[in-house]
Amino acid sequence: MNDKTKKLIEKARLKDTLKQMFDLTLEQRIKRSLELKPHGMIPNSHFAAVSAECHLLYRDGHYYGTISLTQAVAEALVKFLCNVNGWRPDKEFEENLRKLEKRRKITEDLKTLFVNIWKERDDYHHLNPKIEQDRQRLEKLAKTKLSFLNKVEGQLFAYSIKDGKHVPKYPKYWDQKDGKVPVFLRFD
Repeated sequence: MNDKTKKLIEKARLKDTLKQMFDLTLEQRIKRSLELKPHGMIPNSHFAAVSAECHLLYRDGHYYGTISLTQAVAEALVKFLCNVNGWRPDKEFEENLRKLEKRRKITEDLKTLFVNIWKERDDYHHLNPKIEQDRQRLEKLAKTKLSFLNKVEGQLFAYSIKDGKHVPKYPKYWDQKDGKVPVFLRFD
């Protein structure tokens, strides 16, 4: 058998395996996708696609990735809030949160959401031995952290539609140019 034939066989085998895996997990993916939907529209910023990817990871059952990436997005959002509100962010997440709350740029509820996302961050970031390994508890943790991120984005990037136009609740968090707001859509 020549190399070309071997590669074709390998490709066909891989294609069949991937189809079977997809079929086996489809119902679970649908369930997860329906139970936790992202905030529909956020600013088209450096964290927008990454935030959307958190939902894809959760949908597809990649819970470690969901947790870690959700924590990274939370960190990026906190730095974003510091920058938009006029100061350079500190290297420490907790210090940035403290300043945001002290300067009344976030509510206590919003700070609590960020803190809950951040819990155990170092353990997951460094893959410490004490990270959760039970798949059911891991799924619950991933879902919880991602739902907190949804609430954060829902509060920071709240908007309404008036006369067919996007009207942000907090315009300074949206990059507006010439009366237009570039957005990142996350609708099904």
